[in-house]
Amino acid sequence: MAINDWWGDRPEERYWMIAPSRGRVGEALSAPKADDVRRFEWSHELVAYTEPGDTLFVWDRTLAQPGFGGWGRVLGPLGEETRHREGEDLPHWRMPVSDTLRLAKPISLASLRRVGGEIVEIRNRLEREIDGPIYFPFIGEADTLVPAPAYIAKMPRDLVALLSSRFGFEFVL
Repeated sequence: MAINDWWGDRPEERYWMIAPSRGRVGEALSAPKADDVRRFEWSHELVAYTEPGDTLFVWDRTLAQPGFGGWGRVLGPLGEETRHREGEDLPHWRMPVSDTLRLAKPISLASLRRVGGEIVEIRNRLEREIDGPIYFPFIGEADTLVPAPAYIAKMPRDLVALLSSRFGFEFVL
């Protein structure tokens, strides 16, 4: 299988959502690579598609109300590392990132559901325009919206613009 790199010819599409299990990213994105031992997992393989300068929005499950709690930048360069797990040496992608900067006011899931109709419309429009998977960061409908069960997902520029306009943070788009 291969990643549907729909943003490859769209330089304005340089945003991602990462949902680390402990609410913080650390010094690098790290995810198992598909190989003869590991099956293909799109949310792991997307690490290899991040580029220096890209923005990472951090979904923090450890907040009192889970939501976007911070952001950071991809620093690069992309590399590989070996991790030892359960008696095996497994290849991993490794992409260095900046420190996570905390949002002054996190954006909770309840807040996102208030603009859920607009989020779903962005997803639906992209799905109509793009042939193949889009790796959108949220699943469900407006009132049932939840983060996709993924380590990293693609945040379309239009979604970043919506969140910026509704929740008052500024990013150069």
